[in-house]
Amino acid sequence: MSPGEPRTYHHGDLRSALLCAALALLEDEGPNALSLRRLARTVGVSPMAPYHHFADREALLAAVATLGFERLQERKLETERAHASAREALAIGAAAYVRFILDNPNLYRLMKGPVFADRTLYPDLQRAAAAPARTLLTVLGRLQAEHAPALPPAEEAAQMLWGLAHGIGTLALDGQVRREAAPDLAQSAATAMIDGWLGT
Repeated sequence: MSPGEPRTYHHGDLRSALLCAALALLEDEGPNALSLRRLARTVGVSPMAPYHHFADREALLAAVATLGFERLQERKLETERAHASAREALAIGAAAYVRFILDNPNLYRLMKGPVFADRTLYPDLQRAAAAPARTLLTVLGRLQAEHAPALPPAEEAAQMLWGLAHGIGTLALDGQVRREAAPDLAQSAATAMIDGWLGT
């Protein structure tokens, strides 16, 4: 094989390799760095090979965002399983959400940005994006069962907690809140919000 010739791809799962490369490029250089041709060079396949898995650049971005929501859901489920108390799971979950934002800044902006305001065009993305919200509603249901308080409606309570964590996380990304303090700030703020609902 000559030095200028693309390396033959020998691995078993090209789609996964392309997504891993896309995630790395996204975090290193931002979304503008992502193109199917560049990914082909990075992975070492022909320029047309990625098109067998992604119809175009937007489909690639949708797949990357889908993977982001799946990883976020994994963290949420880990937090839920680790804390028997719904109050603790919700408060610590807010801190974990902020850590996810700070660990994956460009990925998070892609996930929540305007590019995919209409997720119905990408059913996998739509399903993945809905999963963390469902988990949050499940934990709020546990809180209701544990304390039987006069909670706000579940959807409203979920929006409050998400808005709190999202706001603190993105403020930290923009340098408006100290990054190292942001997770604890989110946990304290969520605890205060929940205790206000519970009347404690």
